[in-house]
This record gives sequence, C-alpha cells and structure tokens, in this order.
Amino acid sequence: MATLTVTVPEDSKQNIEGLVRINAPLEKVFEAHINPDLFTKWFMRGNEVIVKHYEGKTGGSWHIAEKDPEGNEYDFCGSYHEVATNERIIWTFEFLGMSERGHVSIERIDFKKIDENTTEVYMHSTFMSQADRDGMIASGMEDGFRESVEALGDY
Repeated sequence: MATLTVTVPEDSKQNIEGLVRINAPLEKVFEAHINPDLFTKWFMRGNEVIVKHYEGKTGGSWHIAEKDPEGNEYDFCGSYHEVATNERIIWTFEFLGMSERGHVSIERIDFKKIDENTTEVYMHSTFMSQADRDGMIASGMEDGFRESVEALGDY
C-alpha cells in the first residue's frame, strides 16, 4: 500500500512536488526505481512498459515506451545525473510525443527509511517553463503518478 501527496508550490512557477509513503523496505523501493525488470512492473500506471534502453546508474540513460490498453505507444527518455544507492536519484524526464523536443524536466527523488517496512519518497520536479509544468498537470500527471505509486505499493 502507498499514500501520495502532490503539491504545486505557490512560490514557484516551474515545480511540482510529491511525497509518497510506501509500506516496503527502503532497499526494495530504491531497487524498483533503477532495475528495469522491476521498474516496468509499476511505472506508467501499471500499463505495459517496453524497455528500449535502460542504465540505472550515474551517467546512464533510459528510453521506454508505455503501451496503453488500446495498443498506442508513448515514448519517454532521460539521463541519470546521480544515483546514490538507497538515498537519491537525480534524472531528466522527457515525453517524446511533443511536436518539438526540449520539454525536459529534471527530477530529484529522495528516499528515506521510516522503519524496516516503511519508506518515504520525496520527488521534486523542475520544468523548463511554467507552461511545461502546467501542461504536465493538465495531461493528467497527478492521476498517472497516483496509479504508478499504487502499482509500486502493490508490487
């Protein structure tokens, strides 16, 4: 089980923050973020995820496609700037279905052990512009994020 809180800070035009509490050990939650075999079980709302390239390490990169129930594929990619085991991930995130490239966000994900079976995950996303952030919100990001977190909690 997992709980999620998503906020759009009032003092920021380009950020979204999320706080997740997951009933699972820290090591398992962290591994589910960097291991492609585990990542595909929960990321993208639990839809089928096709791994095109995935190196979950500092300096690595990733490219995946989400396949929805109708068979449509949506590609996403990014780069890992930092992977600090069981502590933090800093990566970029880009949806490749935009009419032009360059709508990239940078995300910092911090992992905190609450107890042996509870982990808190804090995510801070910064977008290139307020329009990019607002577009992500309008796309249903919060619902998709919630569904992904629930899938992670179930995993």
